[in-house]
Amino acid sequence: MTTLHQSHALLFGALTKEENLIMATAALVGVLLVGGIIMARVDRWRKRQMEDPDDSTGHLGSFREMYDRGELSKEEYDRVLRRMAERAAGKTKTVKTAEPTPGPTPIPVEDEPKPPSGPTD
Repeated sequence: MTTLHQSHALLFGALTKEENLIMATAALVGVLLVGGIIMARVDRWRKRQMEDPDDSTGHLGSFREMYDRGELSKEEYDRVLRRMAERAAGKTKTVKTAEPTPGPTPIPVEDEPKPPSGPTD
C-alpha cells in the first residue's frame, strides 16, 4: 500500500493543482473522444448490416444453374421464382405521379363581334 501511495506521490505530487486538473480534464476528453469514435464505428457497422443488398439477378442465375443441374425440381424452382417475384414486388415503391394539369381552355372565336350590351346614349 505504501508503494502505491509513493508512486502516486511521485507521479502527481510534483504537479500543481492546476496541472492535476488539466491532466484529469485531458484524460476525460480523451476517453470521451475514443468512446465517440467507437460508437460511430459500431453505428456504421450496424447500419451496414441492416442494408439488404439487392442481388436478385445473381441469385436467380444460381437457382437456374441448380435447376439445370437437376439439384432443384421444377416445383422448387417455380416456388423460388414466385418468392423472388413477391419480394421484388414488395421492394418496388409505387411512385404517385401528379395528374397532368389541364391547359388553358381555348376561347371560342366568333365570326362577328357582338354589340356591347348595356345602356347606350
